[in-house]
Amino acid sequence: MTGLISGSRTWSEGEGEDEHRHRCLVRGIIKMRMMDRQQAYVWLNGGIDKTGKRFKGWNELHPGSILERDIREQWAKGNRGEDGEWK
Repeated sequence: MTGLISGSRTWSEGEGEDEHRHRCLVRGIIKMRMMDRQQAYVWLNGGIDKTGKRFKGWNELHPGSILERDIREQWAKGNRGEDGEWK
């Protein structure tokens, strides 16, 4: 199924928009991890920018988020971020 943006995929039957967005984010971070593991870590946990100023990562900005848990679970199940992949 194709969305409004050329080549974009819309959510599956029974999958709400929020769940679709969450799964896309999980896949995106998995792809990032495969290209640059440190970059994915910093995105999730924050770090220090080029000026020496600390910045917050996803986990600090969104306490209680299940994103990192789902990333770990999907990675352990063999998900490598392919479009539409969810295990």
